[in-house]
Amino acid sequence: MRVKRLAAVLMAGTLLVSSMTGCGMNKDAAVATMKDQEVSLGLANFYCKFQQASYEDMYKSILGASTEGSIWEKDLSGSGTTMADNMKDSVMEELHAMYTLKAHMADYKVELTDEDNKAIDNAVEDFIAANSQEALKEMGADVETVTELLSLYTIQQKMTDAIEAEADTNVSDEEANMRGYSMVTISSTDSTDESGDETEDTDEEKAQLKSKAEKMQEDLLAEGATLESAAEANGYEVKAGTYAKDDSTLDDTVKAALDGLKEGETSSMIETESAYYFVRVDKETDEEATEQNRQSIISTRKSDHYNEVLSGWQENDDWKVDDKKLEQISFKNSLTGQDPNASTETEGVQSTQE
Repeated sequence: MRVKRLAAVLMAGTLLVSSMTGCGMNKDAAVATMKDQEVSLGLANFYCKFQQASYEDMYKSILGASTEGSIWEKDLSGSGTTMADNMKDSVMEELHAMYTLKAHMADYKVELTDEDNKAIDNAVEDFIAANSQEALKEMGADVETVTELLSLYTIQQKMTDAIEAEADTNVSDEEANMRGYSMVTISSTDSTDESGDETEDTDEEKAQLKSKAEKMQEDLLAEGATLESAAEANGYEVKAGTYAKDDSTLDDTVKAALDGLKEGETSSMIETESAYYFVRVDKETDEEATEQNRQSIISTRKSDHYNEVLSGWQENDDWKVDDKKLEQISFKNSLTGQDPNASTETEGVQSTQE
């Protein structure tokens, strides 16, 4: 069930609150509005609290426990805004999408079935029963709020499936095809010193690199030589890869050289601004990579279609966020995950399990 998936994502593990002072806000106040819809401050706050738990655990594991509770006032992403503001903006964007999809359920004949509603009610009941009143108050978690979020999530999943089902999933073999290749790279970019600072190569050093590439070229022309044998003789490594006809990661000159080769053929020396290359086409079609690329193309088409439909609906929906009310959502009290089997003296927020 989709609701169980949300329970696993948002409510996995046991959550511990550093202190329980209560959220002290009017949960019924509108933190955002759109056509015929208001978004309650209580719902936005509750959603933020679970996101907070996930992020605090992640950053605590990376940066250490000393950062717990303090990351929200930092600009860890280098975007010029705090983690708190980034989180609030992300939650409001997600709620905007959820309520937009809810408003257009009839367009796709989507509805919450009796089975959906029963699953939602059971999940909410289990969640409320599993946690203390103090912890629920701190999160602003009541039956109405948790039910609303679980309902929105279920609608979002159903609408996403319906919209993405319209995407074209027919991908031609030519478009999906991934060719397998092997490559030797002799970098000609500037070197770095012991401190990691870039130092410009002298003309002599550049000439030496080119001589090495030319020696590799000479060895490749010897009878019975292979890319592997020539690379080993000159101290270089052969690396394998795959690429599609619209590949944008390979150097244009290298891709052009590969495109001009048949299966089993090896190029002569390819000179670019940053390196010398030798490439060989190993397989005209790498079956596994081709199938993966086909699925990636389909996934991208579905995602692009979903985003196109959603953004079209949102163009003139008069979405407005009340920034002053949004400021009331606080990440001051730490909310972190905990192993449900671990013993602790802190009164915790326990989640439902799938």
